[in-house]
Amino acid sequence: MHRRTILPLATALALAGLIPRSAGAQRPGYGPTIALTLADSAMPVRVALKSAYRVRLTSTWPQQVMAGGCRNGGHETIEGTLTRTASGGYVGTFARRTELRFCGAHGGHEAAAAANCELVLTGQGDVGATGVVRRDPTGPTGHEVRLVWTPVEGHRVAVGGACAPAFKEAMKRMYLTTPHAAEFALPSAGTGPRTERLENYAWTVELE
Repeated sequence: MHRRTILPLATALALAGLIPRSAGAQRPGYGPTIALTLADSAMPVRVALKSAYRVRLTSTWPQQVMAGGCRNGGHETIEGTLTRTASGGYVGTFARRTELRFCGAHGGHEAAAAANCELVLTGQGDVGATGVVRRDPTGPTGHEVRLVWTPVEGHRVAVGGACAPAFKEAMKRMYLTTPHAAEFALPSAGTGPRTERLENYAWTVELE
């Protein structure tokens, strides 16, 4: 398993003051065009990449059951096909589907203790992303891609539950605007399908 970096969804929530400190450091992660370009310290020309990749990212978010049976966690997938362009980059349309569950207090002051609530966010739509293909001598294939994706206009989201309207609106805004990132090994031409769980981070990636 290969360690990669990611901007987790829970981190975005914490930075926005949307989850309490007591909730812990969960690491759930959280087009139409995805464009991959070569970094300045790019991989050598002799490394041949595939002309197209089918990519599926599946969340491995921690699922925390709270008092009364409500749950922090959820599930998300991002999938689509990357196709190499004449310029050597890759483009594709990726679909995102999400169910995000929150249960607990929110806010950064003592009054938050009285603000316990349960919330369910569901969303789907396309994400736009950019990425860089670069050498990775410590990885299993010798090169990797870093993707950064952000929802595009038209992304749909619904937020339900007994939380305060302002908190629900903040969750919706976060979901529709927060960028996320992941890094993973990119197979060379001539290799078969590959699945990698990004160790210590909240995604599994499947490529073929």
